[in-house]
Amino acid sequence: MTTLLDPELYPVTDLICTYHQRWEIEITIDEIDTHQRLLPGPLRSLKPVGVIQELYGLLIAHYIIRALMHQAAQQAHLDPDRLSFIGAIRVLQQAVPEFQMTAPEQLPALYQRLLRDIGRKRLPQRRLRSNPRVVKRKMSNFKLKRAEHLAWPQPTASFREAIEVRPYQQSNPPLILYLPSQSTFSAELALI
Repeated sequence: MTTLLDPELYPVTDLICTYHQRWEIEITIDEIDTHQRLLPGPLRSLKPVGVIQELYGLLIAHYIIRALMHQAAQQAHLDPDRLSFIGAIRVLQQAVPEFQMTAPEQLPALYQRLLRDIGRKRLPQRRLRSNPRVVKRKMSNFKLKRAEHLAWPQPTASFREAIEVRPYQQSNPPLILYLPSQSTFSAELALI
């Protein structure tokens, strides 16, 4: 459901593809928790104020790394999702001592080199994937994982290419989105 109802400003296909990108937040959480913190245990502080301070520090550091990756992607004419977060962290770790030893007048050139180095740390193209919405153990409303879910059919086209929008045939109709089965996306979404 959405309140973005103007089809001129918000085409249906763009809204669907934006919703499909929602899983990027899971990648961001993994970046912060697994790759940036590098600590096996919980946060170090024992007081609530210290925990908040540590969380803000982690979020600010993550924002700075992502901002650098965005600048590097713009220079390389890439989507920022194509750059490696871990690669960017490693480039930054190696660059910090060099920045500390460099004369102030040489910092802009060093910064441009840093962006080029980050821009070279690219991820491979993402595979087209589709997974069944099932669980291993039945403690959820989703279906239980079975043998037929192991060889789940994979998409043959990108998500955007697989979307087909058809108006629903009824008075005051909701919009039904059919994802054609030949692209192996077989789902039906209703937008009211």
